Amino acid sequence: MEHEGIELAELVTGIMLLMLVAAVTTVLGKRIKKLPLTIGLVFVGMLVSVLAEHVPGFGSVATFTLTPDLVLFVFIPTLIFESAFNLNARQLGRNIVPILTLAVPGLLISTFIIGGIVSVFSDFGFLIALLLGAILSATDPVAVISIFKQLGVPERLTVLVEGESLLNDATSLVLATLLIGILTAGSFTSQVLVDGLGEFLFVFFGGTFVGWILAMTVGEILGRIESDPDVEITLTTILAYFSFIIAEHVFHVSGIMAVVAAGLMIGSWGKTKISPSTEEFMEHFWEYLAYLANVLIFLMVGMQIDLMALWESIDLIILVVGGMLISRGVVVFGIVPLVGKVPVADTIDMSYRMVMYWGGLRGAIALAIVLSLPATEYKDSLIAIVMGAVLFTLIVQGLSIEILVKKLKLDRPGPGDELAKLEGDREARVEGLSRLNRLAESGLFSQRIADNILQKGQLQIAEQQQGIQRFHDNMQAEQMLHILAMRCLVREKARYHELFSQGLINEWAYRELDHTVDVQMDGVRHKHQLPGTTIEASISKRFSFAIMKLLDALPVPGFGAILEDLRTLWIIRDYGVAWGRYRGSSSVLSNLGRIAGDEIDADCLEQIRSVYQDISHQSKGLIDEVAEQYPEFVEATQEQLGQRMMLIAEHDAVEHAADLGIIQSGIAYKILKEQSERIRLLGQENMSASFEIGVEELIAKVPIFAEISAQHYSLIADQLKARIVPRGMPIITQGQAGDSMFLIARGIAQVSVTEGNSSKQVATLYAGDFFGESALLHRTPRNATATAATPCSLYELKRPDLDRICEGRPEIRRLIEKVDEQRQHENIG
Repeated sequence: MEHEGIELAELVTGIMLLMLVAAVTTVLGKRIKKLPLTIGLVFVGMLVSVLAEHVPGFGSVATFTLTPDLVLFVFIPTLIFESAFNLNARQLGRNIVPILTLAVPGLLISTFIIGGIVSVFSDFGFLIALLLGAILSATDPVAVISIFKQLGVPERLTVLVEGESLLNDATSLVLATLLIGILTAGSFTSQVLVDGLGEFLFVFFGGTFVGWILAMTVGEILGRIESDPDVEITLTTILAYFSFIIAEHVFHVSGIMAVVAAGLMIGSWGKTKISPSTEEFMEHFWEYLAYLANVLIFLMVGMQIDLMALWESIDLIILVVGGMLISRGVVVFGIVPLVGKVPVADTIDMSYRMVMYWGGLRGAIALAIVLSLPATEYKDSLIAIVMGAVLFTLIVQGLSIEILVKKLKLDRPGPGDELAKLEGDREARVEGLSRLNRLAESGLFSQRIADNILQKGQLQIAEQQQGIQRFHDNMQAEQMLHILAMRCLVREKARYHELFSQGLINEWAYRELDHTVDVQMDGVRHKHQLPGTTIEASISKRFSFAIMKLLDALPVPGFGAILEDLRTLWIIRDYGVAWGRYRGSSSVLSNLGRIAGDEIDADCLEQIRSVYQDISHQSKGLIDEVAEQYPEFVEATQEQLGQRMMLIAEHDAVEHAADLGIIQSGIAYKILKEQSERIRLLGQENMSASFEIGVEELIAKVPIFAEISAQHYSLIADQLKARIVPRGMPIITQGQAGDSMFLIARGIAQVSVTEGNSSKQVATLYAGDFFGESALLHRTPRNATATAATPCSLYELKRPDLDRICEGRPEIRRLIEKVDEQRQHENIG
C-alpha cells in the first residue's frame, strides 16, 4: 500500500472519511431501489475525487489509490473467503461441471476470442491482446449477487454465477501472470506453451491443496475450542489471509484458490467445528468485512476514473467491450449447452444462461491485474481500456440485470416457496393480533383502537386464508406431497441443529444427519423423491472407510491398533447417528399435524407419516441392536449424555442469573469457564473401553475349545487379536487370501457365497460361532464372504499363533480340522 509520507493521523482520517462516505451512500442507496450499491459507490467515488481537490478536510482521501497489493492482500482474501464460506457446498458440487467449464476452458476460450479481435482491429500485438483478454475474462458479480438476494432468484442460478467467479478469478490471475512472463522473456515457442500449461495446473491445484490442508488444520483447532467467539473468529481471519500469503509466497501457487478451498472447507465441514454460540456471530462478522471491502474497492474505483483518459481510448474500449460480449456469448450459449449433455451434469436452461451472460460483470481482479503490470509503453493504455470496460459492465449491465431477471420471471418463487410465504404471512398476522389482544386486556392500550385494528387484521387474515385455499385447490396431489415432504425435512434439519447446539449429538452425527437431509432435499426438489431410511455417507465417512479397507487389505506394521480404533469409532458414531435420526423423526411425527396445516390432503399426510414411521422404526432398531450387543457402551453413553445435559442446564442457569444481576459478571465468567472445561473433558472420555470383551469368557463358549481345561485359556487368549467391525462392513471377502479364522464375541455375521453374478446367503453366525478355519488350516483363498450384520466384536487367530498354541495342545488343531471337514462336506452336499 503506497502511503509513504502520510502521517498516521492523516491516514486514519482518510480511512474514516471513506467509511463515512460509504455508510452514507449505503443509507441513501436503500432509498434509490433501482440503483445497485456498487454502482452508486462508483459515482460517489468520482464525486469524492473532485471534492478532494477543492474541499478542506478531503485532502487525506486523495492520497488513497487502488494498488494491486491493496486489492490482492487486503481486500481479495476477505471477499473470496466470505463468498466461499457462505456458498452452498452441496449446490456447488451438483454444478461443479458447468462451473469448472466456465472457469477454466471457458475463460481460455474467452481470452483467445477477445485477444484475437483486439489484435486484428487494433495496433496491439497478439500477446498483449491475449493478456488483455485474460484480464477481462474474470467475472466479478458483486452487484449481480446483491440484486439476486433482493429478488430471491433460484439458489442454483446464484451458485452458478458466484461459483464461476470464485474459480475464474484464480484462472485469470494465473493466466495473466504466465502471459506477463512470456512478454517479459520476449519469446513464444511450443515448449513455452507446454511449460506454461504444466505451471498453470500446478499453480491452480497446488493452491487448492494448500488451502485444504490449512483449513483442515484450523478446523481441528476450532473443534477443541469450547464457545470462545473471539478466538474462533480470529482463527478464521488468520486462515483467510495466511492461506493466501502462504500459497503465494511460500509455495508459489494460487493464493485465490487456496482461499477458495479454505472458505469452502470451513463453510461446510468446518461449520460443525465452530461452537453453536459463535456460528451466527461469525457469519455477521464476515458479512461486515465483505461489505467493508466491497464499498472501499468501488469507492476507490470511482476515485481513480480519469474521464479524459477514457475518452481518448473510447474506440479501443468499444472494441474490447464488443469482444467481451461476443466471447461471453460463445462460452455461455455455445459451450455450456454441450456440458449439459454430459451424464453427470444437469442442463442449464436458456433463462439461466441469459442471466449468466448479461451478469458477467468485471471488477476488482481485472483492475488489480492491470495495475500490477510492469511499466511499459502499453500499460497506461491497458489501464484505461480495462477501467472503461469495467465501468461499462457496472453501469450498463449492472443497471439492466434486474430488468432481465424480472422479464424472465426468475424472481418469482416456486409453488412451495409461494405457499410458504402466504402461510408465513398469515401466521405472523395471527400472532400479531394475539399479542395486541393481550396488550388491550392488560389495560395498557385503548380497547377501541385495539378492536379497530383487530377487525381489519381479521379481514386480512380471511383474505390470506382464501388465497391459500385457492392455491391448494389448484395444486395437484403430487405437488402437495412434495411440499409436505420439504416441510418435514426442514423441520428435521432444524431439530438436528438443536440437538447439536445442545450438545446432545456430536459433530460427526450432526454432519452425517445434516448431509442426509440435504441429499434428500435435493431428491425432493430435483427428482420428486420422498425422504427415505438411508443414511447418506458423507465424504469424510467414505474416505475413512476407504482407509480402513486399505489398511485391512495391505497390513502396515504398527497400524493395526489405529485400524481397530477407527472401527470402534465408527460403531460409536453410527450409534450417535441412529440416536439423532430417531429423535429427528420423532420430532417430525409429533408435529406432523402442525407442519401440514389444515389444507394438506389426508392421503398425503398419511403417506408422509408412513415414511417417517419407517425411519423411526429403523433407527430404533439400530439403537436396540447396539444396546443388545454392547449394553455397557449404551449405559456409558447414557451416563455421559445425562452429565452433559446437567452441565448445559447449569451453564444456562448461570448465564440467566448473570443477566438478572443475581451473580456478578466476574464470578459468572469464572463459573462458566469451569463448566465449559468440564464439558470439554466430558467430550474427551474414551468410550472404546465399553467394547472390551472378556476373552476367556468367550473361549469357554466356543465348541472347539470345549475339551480344553480353564487353566489353559490364558494360553489361547494370549494369541487372539481383538477386532471391531462396524455394521455392514465385510470381515472376510470370498477369493481373498487369508491365514486366519475369527471367533465372534458379540454381534451377528452373515455368510454368503458368490457364484457367477449371483450371491446367496448360506449361514448366519452368532456370538460363540467361528469361521475362516479353512484358510487358517490350508492357507487357501476365502471360500465365502462374511459381513457384519450388526456391529461385531471378534477375535482373530492367525496361523503362526495357532502353531504356538498347538505345540502344547495338539488336540485343538484336530478339533478345528474336524469342523473344517464337516463344513466342506456340507458345502459339497
